Amino acid sequence: MISKYADLTIKQFLNCKRISELQIDKVDKNVRLLAEISGKTIDEIENLPLTELKAKLKYITNLDTIPEGQKVKMVFKVNGKWYKCIWKTQELSAAQYIDVAHFTKDPEQIIYNIHNIMAATCVPMKYGLFQQKYDGSKHAEISEAFYNHMKIEVAYPIMLFFCKYSEELAAATLTYLAKEAKEIQELLAASTQSMDGLH
Repeated sequence: MISKYADLTIKQFLNCKRISELQIDKVDKNVRLLAEISGKTIDEIENLPLTELKAKLKYITNLDTIPEGQKVKMVFKVNGKWYKCIWKTQELSAAQYIDVAHFTKDPEQIIYNIHNIMAATCVPMKYGLFQQKYDGSKHAEISEAFYNHMKIEVAYPIMLFFCKYSEELAAATLTYLAKEAKEIQELLAASTQSMDGLH
């Protein structure tokens, strides 16, 4: 049975998150969480003797909060394959950027698309050494591997790092674009004035 946050896969983490957001009785919620982290059915958990159920409930107390300040691993292994995270948005290919934009367009759903975003920002490493190019046709396959096998301990710090970096880059990009737009307006105004003298 899983006893700590770091052992959850992305799938288990997201299922636990969905369960914790349900507006149901606390006991029912805990039974569902126990079923998720133990791999047992809800019926199997409900049929446990009360003393055994209470003993198992202590396992879910460690799953309530996500530890802060975890180390970001930009190269990692999932399901026997090595991947490298491309965290700088300016280093993403156009295809990667489009896929990331698709999965991040709804801020409320970003956490539920963590595996899809990771599959778009991470590329396979041949022999664990050589970075391969992003192949959008393999996105679903990689996303599924991340969803079912990647530990949240690896995925979540990368996502936090990527989102923070993306926010800062977006703000810097907006500032840059505003500056460029102002310079273009000034150039247009200057050229319009000089053209007025030609008539």
